[in-house]
Amino acid sequence: MHRVLVPLDGSSFSETALLLAGEIAERTGRNLELVTVKPSVERRDAPPDTSATIESAQGVGARLYLDRQALALHRRFEVGVHSAVLDGPVPSAIAEHVHHEPPDLIVMSTHGRSGPARLFSGSVADRLLRELHCPFILVRPGSALAAGRLSAQPRILVALDGSPLAESVVEEVSRFFPREEATLHLLRVIAPAEIFPVGAPTAEAYLESTASKLRELGWEVEHEAVIGWHPSVEVLRSAVVHRCDLVAMATRGLGGVQRMFLGSVADKVIRCAATPVFVVNPADDASSRVPGERLAAASARQPFEAGAGLSTALR
Repeated sequence: MHRVLVPLDGSSFSETALLLAGEIAERTGRNLELVTVKPSVERRDAPPDTSATIESAQGVGARLYLDRQALALHRRFEVGVHSAVLDGPVPSAIAEHVHHEPPDLIVMSTHGRSGPARLFSGSVADRLLRELHCPFILVRPGSALAAGRLSAQPRILVALDGSPLAESVVEEVSRFFPREEATLHLLRVIAPAEIFPVGAPTAEAYLESTASKLRELGWEVEHEAVIGWHPSVEVLRSAVVHRCDLVAMATRGLGGVQRMFLGSVADKVIRCAATPVFVVNPADDASSRVPGERLAAASARQPFEAGAGLSTALR
């Protein structure tokens, strides 16, 4: 079943993703699936029959909640809506559900936590993104499209770093945003230390080659190479300047100590973007058939941001 999955936790915060998910499902002829995880019951001082009663009531409450959301979506969008109540720890229950029956896309709300807040409370979206290889659209409450409608001809910023893994996001974007309707804005960030002797010309040549391949396939494409020490800042800036409706990028699922020391451009963009972020953690052998030939010099770079090289800038 072709479907868009939306995880919910009963809060208005998580429901931020519903309108965008419904619109994408309607435009692409997919169904929606709403899932929530039933709270676990661990009351050692309560008799077994009492725990069973509480658990049953929570299950009924979760089902009624999903039914209300499904009814509201039916009234607004011409889509099929299915739902499921899951059991277990939230990230593990959703991940297991996705592994058992992979969706085409996961649309969910995320928040702007970082540092100690992330370490202590964690983030369901963050963990799922690191574990799963299906595409996500992450929506921050208050961001553009959280309560509005997607443009009929969306502008999509595609952040590239010269690697096949980064380019693989183009393939995923094309599954949900037809080339006849969308404009791609390709962005390549160059560290100041890489400008000489051939950094900028090489990046421009790489982008022009990639854009040409995409135009041959019918896409409307713009591109720019910018100079900056911090790719995340340049991605966010470019998305605002060029009025993009969506930022698309690949990420490698770094976590723990690796995240703390290397940083994550995708993570920073997700936490700060004024638009939803289309992001995928590609499998190791992922690539895009679209861009074609690459320039080797464009993908072999030295570290420049918090220990991360340009070839790992989108990780």
